[in-house]
Amino acid sequence: MNIIENIKMAFSSIAAQKMRAILTTLGIIIGVAAVIMVVAIGQGAEQKLKEQMMGVENIRQVFFEPSEEDQMQNPNIWVGQQFTERDIEDIEQLSDVQAVVATAFDHRNLTVNEQESEAEILGTTMHYFDLYGYEAMDGALLTPIDFLAGTRKAVLSTSLAEILFPYESPVGQSIKIGAYPIEIVGVLAPSESVLSYDSTQVIMPYETWKQVFFREGYSGLSIRAESVESAEWAVADTIHTLNTNHDTIDAYQSHDSSQYLEADAGITQILTIIIGGIAGISLLVGGIGVMNIMLVSVTERTKEIGIRKSMGATTGQIMLQFLVESVVLTFLGGMIGIVVGSVLVFLIGSGFNLDVALSVPVIVIASTFSIVVGIIFGILPANKAAKLNPVDALRYE
Repeated sequence: MNIIENIKMAFSSIAAQKMRAILTTLGIIIGVAAVIMVVAIGQGAEQKLKEQMMGVENIRQVFFEPSEEDQMQNPNIWVGQQFTERDIEDIEQLSDVQAVVATAFDHRNLTVNEQESEAEILGTTMHYFDLYGYEAMDGALLTPIDFLAGTRKAVLSTSLAEILFPYESPVGQSIKIGAYPIEIVGVLAPSESVLSYDSTQVIMPYETWKQVFFREGYSGLSIRAESVESAEWAVADTIHTLNTNHDTIDAYQSHDSSQYLEADAGITQILTIIIGGIAGISLLVGGIGVMNIMLVSVTERTKEIGIRKSMGATTGQIMLQFLVESVVLTFLGGMIGIVVGSVLVFLIGSGFNLDVALSVPVIVIASTFSIVVGIIFGILPANKAAKLNPVDALRYE
């Protein structure tokens, strides 16, 4: 009897016991579907993370972090301006730098309708909103004229707008910072970037910030390189410029935002592997179920086995018959699991706005594993059937 005939016999046997076959393969179906779902959703989450980071791989933040050597050389290194107007002008001239944003911040009480509330007051330069992709949820953002002229205008973060103006739009209204009335022109829309956070913040032109706090000097600086590939060169040139301007050795450092992407992506991959492994356990459980039902099938068909052996069927042919039936059973479960998993993946992707995609390698591995499970857990029942004594089998009732 060739393999084709064995497959036909397997399908006939499964068709004769449809409900039992479905219940037997349920563990395989769930296992395969779960593995496909976990991997697809994990990859979708990782892709969403990359999309959120997209556009910031070539953005670098530069920090003032004096080394011990710098502090020994200049004990008063923390006194004075960390970043100056000259620094910005020099860095803007660097060939690999596309944009420079400098910021200064402090905390101050705001007065709105005679009610006080503390907030972070951020003074920044012209490219701040463009650099991080901020948009206005209400009203508008500050214009280049506002930055150049130092107008008394500002934009509120979403959380601060909700605190100060819970029942009305803040656009067009005024807040008072110290003795200075500041007009609110807009509210920032929450950013999806993983580098952003929604603090209680007032964002104003740096020139206006200097008037409010009566001091100069930036405390933070960010650059955007011309491309991701040139980012390292831009950072190196920026740090060299800053150290030269401030006569320091190694007082300026840059944190690469792509490192956070790699770390977060690594965590996502590890979680996907762990959860996928747990889901894969159900495949083993399903395999045990297949072995159990095949043992029952051997017992039920003992007389059939005796008749076949008495008609000349060899031990190998009997063993192949039941092994093929076990593989067909698990393979069908795997195929159904792939269909179920695929449907659930697209439903979950639509529901949670994830760009999920079925992984072809995972589907191949899952289907192959289901066949392997059929072989492994079908060997014992097939071997039991093959070793039956034909005389005893024919007498079995």
